[in-house]
Amino acid sequence: MIPVRAKKKLSICLVDEDRLTRSDLAHVLDNMDIYIPIVCSNFHELIAEYLCYTQKGPPNFIISEWYRDFADPDFLVIFSDSQLATIPIVILTDASRAKSVKPPPEMVIIGTLGKPINRKDLKEMLTDYIKHKKVGEYD
Repeated sequence: MIPVRAKKKLSICLVDEDRLTRSDLAHVLDNMDIYIPIVCSNFHELIAEYLCYTQKGPPNFIISEWYRDFADPDFLVIFSDSQLATIPIVILTDASRAKSVKPPPEMVIIGTLGKPINRKDLKEMLTDYIKHKKVGEYD
C-alpha cells in the first residue's frame, strides 16, 4: 500500500453585508475546494457565532468586506479581545477604493482585493501568504 499524503483543506470565514455577494464568493471559494465554516453579515455576528462553528479548529483566513467599524476604537478593542485577532484577513472593497484602504494595525490584514473578486488574484494572495507563513497547504 502506498501512503497518500492528505492535503489540508483551507478554512475561511466569509463576512459581507450583501447576501448576493456572500453567495457569489462562497461559490468561488467552494470551487477552489475551500471549507467555509462561517458565513456572516458583519464582524459582530462573526465574533458572537465564532465558537459555534469552529469545532474543526480555527479558520485559516477571514475574507471580509471593508467596514467603517475597522476605524472605531471601541470595535477594535472587542476585536482584539476575541479569538479572531490572530487570524489573517483579506479585505474586499470597491475596486476604486482597494488601494486607498488603510487597515488598522490591530488586525492581521494580508491584502485588499477589489470587487468583483478575481479568483486568480484571490488564489495568488492566499498561496503567497501560505508559502511565507506556513499556514497550511493549498494548490
